[in-house]
Amino acid sequence: MKILLIPLDDRPVTYSYPQLLAKLGGAEAVVPPRTMMGSLSRGAQIDELFTFGEGCLSRNEVDAAVICLDSLLYGGLITSRRSTEQVKTIQARLDRLKKWKELSNKPVTIYAQSSIMRISDNYDNTEEKEYWSRFGRELFEWSACLHRLASGEKLAPGLLESLERRIPGDIRQDYLDTRFRNFTINMTVLKSMEDGLIDHLVFSQDDSGAWGLNVGERDRLISVSQQMSLQNKVNIYAGADEVMCTLLGRLLMAENKPSLRLHFSPESCRTVASRYEGQEIGTTIQAQIKAIGLTVTDETAGETNASSTTSSDTTSSAQTSSLTMIVHGPSERQGDHITLPGLPDFSHIDSSKAAANTIRLIESAPGFVILCDVVYANGGDPLLMEQLIKMPELLKKICSYAGWNTTGNTTGSALGTAICTIAGMAINNKSVNDSQKRSLFTRLVDDWAYQTKVRKELQNEPSTQKLAELISPYIKTVSAALAFEPSVRLSFPWRRTFEIEIGFEGG
Repeated sequence: MKILLIPLDDRPVTYSYPQLLAKLGGAEAVVPPRTMMGSLSRGAQIDELFTFGEGCLSRNEVDAAVICLDSLLYGGLITSRRSTEQVKTIQARLDRLKKWKELSNKPVTIYAQSSIMRISDNYDNTEEKEYWSRFGRELFEWSACLHRLASGEKLAPGLLESLERRIPGDIRQDYLDTRFRNFTINMTVLKSMEDGLIDHLVFSQDDSGAWGLNVGERDRLISVSQQMSLQNKVNIYAGADEVMCTLLGRLLMAENKPSLRLHFSPESCRTVASRYEGQEIGTTIQAQIKAIGLTVTDETAGETNASSTTSSDTTSSAQTSSLTMIVHGPSERQGDHITLPGLPDFSHIDSSKAAANTIRLIESAPGFVILCDVVYANGGDPLLMEQLIKMPELLKKICSYAGWNTTGNTTGSALGTAICTIAGMAINNKSVNDSQKRSLFTRLVDDWAYQTKVRKELQNEPSTQKLAELISPYIKTVSAALAFEPSVRLSFPWRRTFEIEIGFEGG
């Protein structure tokens, strides 16, 4: 199968990693040159992206497409928040997209993602309009107040007026205009589902609190999709950067879906608030499982004293037909490896009991294991990983691991990786191929070694030389644990320490 991919932007998690998953699943990814994609400081080359996609379809080169509408309509995720283009300009691009299926002489399945514009509770304007550096938190609170009022909630006397005095009127209006434009386009995209433009659609809700205009937009999209009876074709949930991995997994999943066992370790973590998502961890987990098209067949309490059944036989039929998803989480409060000025430091969480229990759960799992590491946002749990990395036989049971950014990012990418692994095994009849080791190597080095250990030592200096020096011992440790010693390239794709790129020599 050949799949056209139009990523969200040019970051490794959105551009490179989905290509790795496509290969892992036995498919060939057809992707625009990276220079066409949007970045932190520039928008995508929209006309060139359209021409690229239309050429692939008209030449009958692809069987399916997974497209991020933010790139085609606005120029990328960041540009969708910054762009001042009018609705009619973006609508014209959507009209052009509506003709895509007619270009191919064979049936083409199209899966798509469109984001609900986020609202961040900080003064960081790196990915926002310039005024966020002065009024970001006030806009966040003002948005929440407007949503509360629209929902019939009462506000503290004078709160709304106080916020509106602190935020200049032209800035409030610009913010509302941008939100309204993006929401209008999302509603148009949703209604286009009746025309068969898109076979499956995800509206992803980026950074959010429990209240906000973005939450109201989400609820409205859910309501309209239900009125249109599109519950099986539209998913609306917390996430963003991982959605292409989810859609790839859904696309490549065989008709005989694997069974899915779900464990929370500890059980209490399902009701813990998930940072940057405005909801509980358990809510995110259920939404991500639904989005990829799986159903939980066995859900039990996370604590276990089961004896070990560890096996290095990675080709057994039990493993290919059965997945055990372990959510390794906090007992009371989710930590965060990033501490913003003026906010509490949650970079040290006692996860010792959960780590011991998670290892027992991995040992007793009857098939492949999906390990979702959500003790912390923005990186894995160092306590768990420092134990697990010393257990290479146990690592062989882990089909996919993730522990980056939000609970949604972690869960969606881990599920997508697992499903692509199983799909690839069915085609190639291989137990563990090079792509599977690359995916696990990438996540272990990035989510554990870099995000939890190395990043803080860089002190916001994106020096590739210092990065190589600091991360080298961890790369050797991961390589030894996986019996996989690739030659890698390390870089800072957006010239900041928030993310790194782990490239492999020779492809």
